[in-house]
Amino acid sequence: MPDYQNLLFDRSGPITTITLNRPHKHNALDRVLSDELNRAVRQVRDDRDCRILILRGAGDTFCAGDDIAEFNTWGPEDPYWQVRLYQETVQIIEDLTPITVAAVDGVCTGGGLELTLVCDFVIATDRSRWGMPEIDWDITPGWGGTSRLPRFAGRRKAKEWNLIGALFDAATAQRYDLVNRVVAPEDLTTEVDALCQVMLRKHPLTVRRTKFIMNKGADLHISGALAFEVPITPFSGTTGIAEFTDRDARARRRELSRDFWQDRAAKQSATAG
Repeated sequence: MPDYQNLLFDRSGPITTITLNRPHKHNALDRVLSDELNRAVRQVRDDRDCRILILRGAGDTFCAGDDIAEFNTWGPEDPYWQVRLYQETVQIIEDLTPITVAAVDGVCTGGGLELTLVCDFVIATDRSRWGMPEIDWDITPGWGGTSRLPRFAGRRKAKEWNLIGALFDAATAQRYDLVNRVVAPEDLTTEVDALCQVMLRKHPLTVRRTKFIMNKGADLHISGALAFEVPITPFSGTTGIAEFTDRDARARRRELSRDFWQDRAAKQSATAG
């Protein structure tokens, strides 16, 4: 197990948790933490038994992006190599076989927000604060703020966030597809655990294939994307046709999934009625 100075790496069964551990700096990414995060996600990539990766921040915050206090120590070539490292790190996360979950509390700005863009699920607290403030530091986003962000929120909103630099709340983040679910701070761990239990009920081969074809097909022409959906081996995510037709097996898998995260929709429907 590698030694880490500024992050915590915990492997518990099929679930790995990486915790950015500079709470006194809002878990800002200095060069040490940036390098360690890169090594940590490589470790997850090479672990064939890991099925879920959780990314979170220590204390009551997620990540404030770059540690700008460190910029004064950088040489002329450092920004180039640092951005290349960041881009490599998020590409590894996006391509991971395990399901990735960002558990966001408090500050989620700059590079912190860009980290969430490559995760499969994002659960955030209602006190989390989001934004892309690089414009006021005379720098441009380096790992998704001007490229991936418009693909989630649209060009208009992404330009607003990047060019003005204003912060926005979790409800806004959810409205523009940056967040799956907003919860109270005290419920964050419980909600993440519940999601993990649902995902662990799925067949790992089917999860792997579904995630792969969605990630790789997203930027293709529709005809190319549809080609990814053609099954190479029928029922490749099961142990065979017998399991596929086994009602008990399907019921066990569906009992957690069927109504998951439907509480808000149900309440809205009841209110409308």
